[in-house]
Amino acid sequence: MSAHIVTEAAAPFTIAAGRLEVHQVPLGADNLGWILVCTATSACALVDGPEVGPLLAFIAARGWRLEAVLNTHTHGDHVGINHDLARAGLLADLRVVGRNRRPGDLPGLSEPVGEGDTVSVGQVQGRVWLTEGHIDGHLSYVFDGAVFCGDTLFAGGCGRLFDGPPAAMYDSLQRLAGLDGATRVCCGHEYTLDNLRFAWSLE
Repeated sequence: MSAHIVTEAAAPFTIAAGRLEVHQVPLGADNLGWILVCTATSACALVDGPEVGPLLAFIAARGWRLEAVLNTHTHGDHVGINHDLARAGLLADLRVVGRNRRPGDLPGLSEPVGEGDTVSVGQVQGRVWLTEGHIDGHLSYVFDGAVFCGDTLFAGGCGRLFDGPPAAMYDSLQRLAGLDGATRVCCGHEYTLDNLRFAWSLE
């Protein structure tokens, strides 16, 4: 496998008035995995990823307690963590949060959610938004200060429309655009240069 396009992960940051710490972990060739840590309890959750090894090593080195997996959608490079955890015999002990549509598509799903539901990491709660367009049933997790938007929104672009229609993606992007301007966007891939090259070609 080639080296990851990101050679140095973004610095960790806190959201929700310091109650949640967020860490970025580059995975695969261009995926971005996310670890959310409740600063009061050291309980943490993973958001998406093609592989779990680097995430588990990161957590173990810091003495945190993994309690949950939050999946934005069911593409293989986002639920690879679920498959790896299942093979290691660890998935059954975790809360696995994901879309409530076609639940059999998501390995280990124990907490099916949809539009308007809430999700917790330790003592911190976030909101579940349905942000379709990339695929049907795509979710984003909105916390105070950050949104974990999978393949809906990237820097300089959006996800490819597998299911669409374009109007669904447009509505999802408009909704995300309505978040507070200081909200951090935690997406599933690092595609910035490719997206900007494409935008420049159109200009």
